[in-house]
Amino acid sequence: MTAIESLIEQRVSMDKKTLLALKEAGDDEQIVRYIDHSFTSGSEHSLEKLLQSLEKMNFGGLKILPQEGDYFLLECFSIDCTEFHAVNKTSVLMTMLAEQFEVEYDGWGTSVANE
Repeated sequence: MTAIESLIEQRVSMDKKTLLALKEAGDDEQIVRYIDHSFTSGSEHSLEKLLQSLEKMNFGGLKILPQEGDYFLLECFSIDCTEFHAVNKTSVLMTMLAEQFEVEYDGWGTSVANE
């Protein structure tokens, strides 16, 4: 298995676990809502380059925040439902972008939506 295949497999597994937790909490996967994504790096420059790419793809709420311990956090959001294929396409894209820009994709999160 290649490194990329392994990353995708890990991401699929994490997404399924997160989606199961949302479902168990009463989430309606068809409701469109904000989905937060975050990246970290010791290099603000790398996150700035990633931010430029995310901006071109119309991700919202783009900001880089300094954190304790000499690293930086990039936050953004997408707007989608939490159906597996919708979420997983975006999270795999984020994983690949993290690899390209040599930063860490910390994953995604959202609140339970059921109305």
